[in-house]
Amino acid sequence: MANSELTMSSSTTPLSPDSRINALLTGQHWGFSVGESITLSYSIPQGSALWVANYAGNEPSNWSALDAAQTSAFQQALNTWAEVADINFSQVTDGHTYGDIRVAFSQLVSDDPTAAGWAYIPGDPEESGDIWLDRSSGGTYQAGSFGYATFLHEIGHALGLGHPFETKTGNPNLLTGSENSSRYSVMSNQDYEGAGFTFTATGANSYSWYPVQATGPMLYDILAIQYLYGANMRTRTGDDTYTFSNSSAELQAIWDAGGNDTFDLSNQNLAQRVNLNAGQFSAIGIKETWQDNQGIVVSAVSDNIAIAYDVIIENVIGGSGNDTLTGNQYGNQLTGGSGSDILIGGQGIDTAIYTENFSHYALSTNQSLQIVVNDLSNGDSDSLSEIEWLQFKDQTISAAALNGNVPQNPDEVILDPSEGSENHINYFLLSLPTALGHEASVEYRTLDGSALAGLDYKATSGLAVIAAGQTSTVIGVEIIADTIVEDDETFFLEVSNPSGANFPEGEIILTAMRTIVNDDFV
Repeated sequence: MANSELTMSSSTTPLSPDSRINALLTGQHWGFSVGESITLSYSIPQGSALWVANYAGNEPSNWSALDAAQTSAFQQALNTWAEVADINFSQVTDGHTYGDIRVAFSQLVSDDPTAAGWAYIPGDPEESGDIWLDRSSGGTYQAGSFGYATFLHEIGHALGLGHPFETKTGNPNLLTGSENSSRYSVMSNQDYEGAGFTFTATGANSYSWYPVQATGPMLYDILAIQYLYGANMRTRTGDDTYTFSNSSAELQAIWDAGGNDTFDLSNQNLAQRVNLNAGQFSAIGIKETWQDNQGIVVSAVSDNIAIAYDVIIENVIGGSGNDTLTGNQYGNQLTGGSGSDILIGGQGIDTAIYTENFSHYALSTNQSLQIVVNDLSNGDSDSLSEIEWLQFKDQTISAAALNGNVPQNPDEVILDPSEGSENHINYFLLSLPTALGHEASVEYRTLDGSALAGLDYKATSGLAVIAAGQTSTVIGVEIIADTIVEDDETFFLEVSNPSGANFPEGEIILTAMRTIVNDDFV
């Protein structure tokens, strides 16, 4: 609510092509066109606050103000919406002028046994944007509490989001079944119990509890609020590392606008399941439930952490349990850590990371053509699929050298010389005439010809190792796809400093050339 000096205009919201978004729309939003950035003022009424005469619901007839701690929590909740959408909240003094959004307690809400709060959606009336709360139901209002979830929900209404379980005029879209829950939207009336419960001791052997609450907008909330006001592309643009509690349950959706980012679960002891694909859920942390004969029981959680749509998380580090880590279509680094883990790279050029030297592990393939990595010190056994590289403390090897695809002579080198429509790996074969009883290695690096590193291919260097008893390995170079019409171009791979074997005819350096074939046409 605001006076004419401060009021932000509102507009009718058109339906989107996405039914999940439409299920959350009220039909009104602040500003003009959808998808445009806005600045909204807000204020915290105090004792001398002014209210419009003939207020629609008569909430100001018996109202009270938020205290300092509650105000701080409300501002934190506002910020979670501003982090995901292009909304700038600006606080103003509540007096003769007041904000587009106001928040206060009202006895009228407290007298309604079915409500913890309500809010007026964007529009022309002076009440628009006002949030009213039950002063008796909020508790401490810290993030994760029921009171804080009420803040998130009512702010959603004040920004133009509605209940996904209620139809609106001209908009029949609903969220039903499991989608109508706080796992997908803080605007739902159904708690998601897959994340467990939050327990509070009420006596020596007694507790009160409620389902774990979201700490910010969830997966579909982010879709809908970004439809209304655009995405905030300034949020977490650096190389961010996300960690999660191993002592209390969490429910949240991750919005990250850029950088090379990592989920670090190294503090987790139970089995974790991570899916780095945008729009998918992971099971991270713990879940607490109650068993009559056991009390509070800690177990693995179910689908409690979402990665928002259009977000790229590149890397994940597992914990000490038997984790399942799944990559996305980008180049991922998957570190299983201790435990017997399943690593699935997915699309893209993916690397499994191991912290010890190559000799610390025994590698093989199984009948499913998965690479099996056995830790010789503790018996842990990882299964790898759709992984292109294995990085050890002392060397990096190609997965192609382990899965039966290693060519037996240079004429059979795995090679796609075209640029293609997607980046891909071009392989060089490094071979010995006969197997040795020890490993042999060379240093390698790429060199520009008419093809340029960074434009036509990705520069690489390192140490290539042929394991004892093997006759070959391969060195991969990533070719960069483009749609530019140009001549065929060449680049080189140089190998030097052999160890454990010698180059033919006393050579010190060997060089091989590759031609990148243009496949783009006018």
